[in-house]
Amino acid sequence: MLNLLDEVLRRVITSGWSAPPALPALSFSAPDDGFRSRLSELTLNIYLTEIRENRDFRRSQFDTITLGDRSLVRSQPPTYFDCHYLISAWSPADEGELASPVADEHALLGAALRVLIRNPDVNPGALGVAGGGPVFQEAHVYLTVAAPDGPRVVNDFWSTMKQPWRPAIALVATAPVDPLIDAPAGPPVVTFVQRTGLIGAAAFDELVHIGGWVLRQGSDQPIPGATVRSLSSGKEVTTDAQGRFSFADLRPGIYRFRASAPGRAPLEQDIDVPGGDAQSHVFRLT
Repeated sequence: MLNLLDEVLRRVITSGWSAPPALPALSFSAPDDGFRSRLSELTLNIYLTEIRENRDFRRSQFDTITLGDRSLVRSQPPTYFDCHYLISAWSPADEGELASPVADEHALLGAALRVLIRNPDVNPGALGVAGGGPVFQEAHVYLTVAAPDGPRVVNDFWSTMKQPWRPAIALVATAPVDPLIDAPAGPPVVTFVQRTGLIGAAAFDELVHIGGWVLRQGSDQPIPGATVRSLSSGKEVTTDAQGRFSFADLRPGIYRFRASAPGRAPLEQDIDVPGGDAQSHVFRLT
């Protein structure tokens, strides 16, 4: 769940970022004494410092869940956790007499604040974050920024990191964990349908954003860095670390796509946009 929550924050920031300043690199690693020396560009560090149960969300009643075959099951309610992050900005530039990296770092923090306060309640499924079971997919993830009652931070955090004190945004992400179900991730399929037109018009212009996966046949392990090509338009995209790809601004219709990866046989499939079987969005390469 924690890796999925990291991905939620990554997508909130990258999708909501508005320049200037330009979108920085994002890091979730420890900002220790060697962190800055490893940087080659402006970086926003999003470091998880603490996890605590949020008891305000505790419920004694069991949930009633409708399954795909229309049968009903009773399930223990999910447990919500407050995940505390410290978000700090880093420049690889050295402090000098004529220039200082502080202005760039503060600009990054200000831009990050704007994005986060515009997104107090986000949904992992709507962001295209796959995994964590139905509870996490359909959840409200609440983002609390710089709570006025004082964030829960480790007092000697920067001393432990062997760093001088730095300004940082205290972020609390409140998200659920299903204690009983952790279903395998399903592929993101149609993620967004945009219709535009004049009020009262009989027809609308429609653009569709689709997504899918490239997986290893048999194990269903993701294949990062695979190429997915639209044979209709010639456009190519590369899968991310989770084997996911997406295409935007498609007109409704049937498209043929070709997925390929080094050492594996390429595979061509048709995808009916925006309808069709969800499995047509999944390419399993042998």
